[in-house]
Parts: sequence; structure tokens; C-alpha cells
Amino acid sequence: MEFRWVLSKSTTPLPFPPCRADNIDCLRRGFRTFFYLMDSGYLGMTPVDPFIIHSVAVSMPNEQMSLLMRRVNVTGARWTKLADRKLRSTLSTRRDINVQQMIMYRIRVCVQIFLFILLNGTFGEEYNLYGEAGQAYAVEVNLGHPHQQLNVIVDTGSTTLAIASYPREDNDKYFNSKNSTSIYDTGTVVHAKYSQGMWVGKLVSDFIQFTSLPNVPEVRTDVALITKSHKFFMNGSGWQGLLGLAYLPVGARGENVVVESWLDSLDRTVNLPTSFELKLCGPKSAYNATHYGRFMLLDYDPNKNTNKTFRTPILRKRWYEIGVISIRVLSNTTKTQQYIMDESSENSGEMCQKLNDEKSILDSGTTNIRLPDVLFRQVVDELKYAAQKSNVLILDEFWYHGEAACWPEPREWSLPWLAIDMLSADNDRQYFTLEIPSQNYMRVVTARNSSSNRDTVSEYCYKLGIEAGGKETVLGYTAMEGYQVTFNRSAGWIGFQTSNCGPNSRISGPYNASMSLVTLCHLTTPLPDTALSIKTAQWALCVISIVAGGVLVYLLAPCIKMILIRKMPNTQISLSQAALVEQES
Repeated sequence: MEFRWVLSKSTTPLPFPPCRADNIDCLRRGFRTFFYLMDSGYLGMTPVDPFIIHSVAVSMPNEQMSLLMRRVNVTGARWTKLADRKLRSTLSTRRDINVQQMIMYRIRVCVQIFLFILLNGTFGEEYNLYGEAGQAYAVEVNLGHPHQQLNVIVDTGSTTLAIASYPREDNDKYFNSKNSTSIYDTGTVVHAKYSQGMWVGKLVSDFIQFTSLPNVPEVRTDVALITKSHKFFMNGSGWQGLLGLAYLPVGARGENVVVESWLDSLDRTVNLPTSFELKLCGPKSAYNATHYGRFMLLDYDPNKNTNKTFRTPILRKRWYEIGVISIRVLSNTTKTQQYIMDESSENSGEMCQKLNDEKSILDSGTTNIRLPDVLFRQVVDELKYAAQKSNVLILDEFWYHGEAACWPEPREWSLPWLAIDMLSADNDRQYFTLEIPSQNYMRVVTARNSSSNRDTVSEYCYKLGIEAGGKETVLGYTAMEGYQVTFNRSAGWIGFQTSNCGPNSRISGPYNASMSLVTLCHLTTPLPDTALSIKTAQWALCVISIVAGGVLVYLLAPCIKMILIRKMPNTQISLSQAALVEQES
């Protein structure tokens, strides 16, 4: 380890033994030496239990991550012991230490070690989603045999499991199909196009396993191995593909092929419909842009769910298409303002019709809240005016053109909250409201180190998490952070609960409307509770083939009959011919 103490040029170095990362005994001696010197008052130091670290600044340029902690109170350090285990990517300690902050250290030894000390069990829950700013949330998977470890984005806006099969300039990690002994190549070319970017690849099938979900079985599923792409992989992205979680109709396309999704493969294997949950927590702190969360599968049982769940129906099972009634800026952040929905209010029907004109979807693979152009301008104008009243000067490029705005210190935003009203699944005359704080939509994108001192963070940059989307409405993960979101695919609804991590987002309602919101907003009637699966599609194709075959046999029956019946000899005369002969004679 390297400990640097800035005391004076003449100070005698502390007698720490030089240690390798895998030398546990040496590391223990170093810790004991450190605690002994602290207890004995060496160089004026005070005992270590408890002690307060007034300021800790850590910069990790290679990971594009920085952290600044103040007033870190540590107790129990005297009894902390290193666990007897081989050090690989983490430094393990026994849980005898109580730290009243979350600290990330970067210790320079033979390998880079990251030590996360989590306080009081607050983060005892296992989180398996991570990502950098603007790169959505990725989960780790093992693909093929032997396993190849990859990171894939959990994407409710697509269906197909699509993986890079070639190295890129900014990321040399990819799935090497030649190294998998369990792969099956169909020889079919498939492709997909998104609102941003596209890819072309070949369809194979192989086994996938989730390292963070031990109760989920390893299954064989269709995989699109991306061979070329355009504007699909972002520069510096730490992920290698997408895990599509939407329905079959928006899967990748190919000639005479149906691409099965991982969820459909899992349903077929366990013979049960699968629901899943996303808990997106946002950035770990105001000092870095790395965000985290949890992805898990559910065997949904309403009796086990004690928290209040606000449900919105899935209107069409392609994307997760929902009914967004309105999006508005709250002038009072301490008290919810109900949106008046009735037939006499012309603006009510006009807004929700514009929001759902093309489609309104919930998409964890998209960063921002994307609004129809006219409504985007209306919402952003209100936010800009509120910022000006608060003496926050930000240029128009930030508000309307997606440019970043930077400050030397992290900002504590006091801008208005956003309210997103959603159709209730319980009654089409009811809706509930997601209340989103400014922390969600004023997104920290970088914590830059522009100083010559590599331990000092000097610039924090933000982007607006709202953008214009033409005629469609897309609620990206900006609208999902701070919530626990359940996707019940078979029953056809999405449930929202407040989360124990991330921004202090709220939910209010349900509120009543004077008429059917499905009628007022021209929404599609919610689908019945039937799951669309690969098996359904195969049976449909089978029935169509049988009907087409029957029609073809019917049409060809005369021709077949003529071929099968041999031509009669000329010596044989039918009864009708004999009658004609008699008549002539």
C-alpha cells in the first residue's frame, strides 16, 4: 500500500513494511503498526477509535470517477481484521467497522483494489446494476461455455439479447463465438434499428447465466451477435450489448425467422410467466456520475407485497406502452397539486392526446424524458423561468440543445418538481402522479479533474434530462430513479412504489376524473391478460399453414382427379351415348 502524509519535508517516513496485495500477514502488520503509532501519539496523532476524517478527496482518471467526502466518522477500526482470502478485485474486511459515510478508496499496489465500506447495513442489499452517466444500467452475465463475462444494458425498450462479437476502438471486450463449445449458428442474418443507432448481426443460440441472480436457471436462448453497427455503441461505453426485456413484436428482424427473447426462453424453461423489477437509484453521490441499482425476477404474489403499489396498464404489448395523462411543472414542491381532468377542460384532452399521439413508453434503455416538441418547449420554458427567479444563470444551449453546464462545486438544485400523471389500472376514470425532484432531471454527467493536482476535483458538469422527441413520449430512466418499478408481463400492468435508495421521489393519488381517460385521451383499450410468447406465434403459424394447405388441396382436387382416373377405352359407351344412338336411329 502507499500511504502519503503531507507533514513536512523533514518528517521521518512512517515505518510501514512494503507489502504485496496477496501478502495478508504483511498487510496485517502494516495495519497494526498504523494503529499502534496512532495510539502512542506518534507525531502528534490521536487514538484511532473513534476518529474523524475531515476531508477525503479521491480521483480515478482511468475510471472517470472522483469522490469527495467530508466529516467521515469511523469507529471500531482498532478491531478490523483482514479476511484470510486471496485478493483479486476487492479488499475484504470483517464487519467490525462502522463508517458513517460511504467511502471509495483506490489503493495502488500490484493490482488496483477498490474498497467499499458500507455503513450500518444500509447497503446490505445486493445491487447488481451499474453504469456511467448517459449509459443506462448494465448487469453482468455469463454467456456460452466456457463462460465469457459481459455487461449488458437492461432495456425495456427492446426485446432481443444483442451482443458485440468484434472488438471496438474504445472497448476490446466482446463475445468470441469461436471460444464457445455450446453455440449453435443458425446462419440467419438479423438486424435492428433504434431511435438512435442500428446494428446488423447473425442469429445464434447459446446459454446465458446471471451471476447476481443465483435462483435464475441458466437457459439456452437466441442471441444476436452484432457484426457491424452505426451509432449504437457510445464512446467509452462499459457495456457490450443489450438485454431486451420488452415483448416479441419489437424484437430483431430477419428473413423468415422469429427471434426469441431471453424472457420467453425462461418462461418456456420454467413453464411460468415471468415478472421482473427494476430499482434504479441514480448516482451514488453528488460528487460522481456513476449510478447503481438492482434488477431481479419476481414470482409475484400480491399477498407478500405490503407496500402500496400504484399500477398503470400496459396498453399494447410491444414496448411497455402506457397512458401518460399529463406532464407538468409543480409550483409548490411541498404539496401535491391535483391535475383537473374533466370533459369541459379543453387543455386536459389536448395535452394527453399529444402525449399519446404516436406512443408513450417506459424505456430503461433511454436516459432522458422525451416529450413531443410542443410540450417539451412548454415544460422547459417554465423550468428556465424558475431558474432565473432563483438567480441561476444558465444559457439556452443547456435548456434547449442538450449542452452541458459546469460549475467548480456540486450544485444543490432547488428547481420545481415535475409531475407525471399516469392512467390507473384499477379504473379508467382514475390516475396517479409520479413526483420527480430536480435531482433527477438536472443530471450530473462528469466530475472532471482539470487541475494539475490529480487529487482535486475542480469541475462538475450537468445536463438537462428532458429532450424533444418529435411526436412520441418516452419515459427514460430519469423518470424511474427513486422508484421500485415492477413489470408484470403476463397480467399486463406496471407497478410503482417509492424506493429506499436514490432521489426522494414521491407518488400521490389516486385521483378521480369525471369521464373515462381512455376516451378523453384517445388511448388504446388495454389488452386482455394473455401473454404473447413464442409458443403462441408458432401455433398461429401452424394453423395458418394447415388452412393454406387445405385450400390448396381443394383448388387442385379436379386436376388430381383427372390424373388419377385413367382414360376409358373407345369400345365402352356410356348410357348417355347409347341413348343418343337409339334416338338417332
